[in-house]
Amino acid sequence: MTTRISKSCFLLFLLLVQDLCLVRASSKHSCNGSIAECGGEEETLMESEISRRFLAQQKKYISIGALKKDHPACDGGGGGQPYTKSGSCAPPPANPYNRGCSKIYRCRSDD
Repeated sequence: MTTRISKSCFLLFLLLVQDLCLVRASSKHSCNGSIAECGGEEETLMESEISRRFLAQQKKYISIGALKKDHPACDGGGGGQPYTKSGSCAPPPANPYNRGCSKIYRCRSDD
């Protein structure tokens, strides 16, 4: 009998917790309008954060080298030059093409 009462109390407790969670969740999402209508305060905070980040940037330009296609970006260029002059900023290819040994060199595998 006591186990039945304790199980009933436990289930009642779980139902109350669930109802409390549902009420709390529904109060947060009560607006059905647009972002500007429902979250105007959050929108202005986000906008000011973005503006602050743009103003805090050190470089206020994009270099010509950054706009060239087929060039890797390197960290080592200065004065608006994002690429090294030797072009050695990119790592070597992982699997370079290898034709093997030519017959003119008389390799051991071609004997």
